[in-house]
Amino acid sequence: MLERAGITPLEAGDGLHGLKLAKEHKPDIVTCDISMPLMDGYEFLEIVKADQDLKHIPIIVITALGQIEETVKAAELGADACITKPFSSSYLLEVIHKQLEK
Repeated sequence: MLERAGITPLEAGDGLHGLKLAKEHKPDIVTCDISMPLMDGYEFLEIVKADQDLKHIPIIVITALGQIEETVKAAELGADACITKPFSSSYLLEVIHKQLEK
């Protein structure tokens, strides 16, 4: 879906690998879940937003339905947007494009 929209995705299976990819590739935007193996989304956010080379990268956090506390905490840690599962691919693309336009 992302590729069809002209976005070249990088994919990580856990937070540590995602952080490594972010440091190596400095992507235009990152999406991450709160629940990830090895490093959760909160720790990922804290590290990225504290890193001078990465803090400018918009981060879209994905949470489960009904977990408003997670959304609030993610925003406090610097998330640029939060999306609640389930969501449509068109909504994800809309949020991505809004963040990239800033």
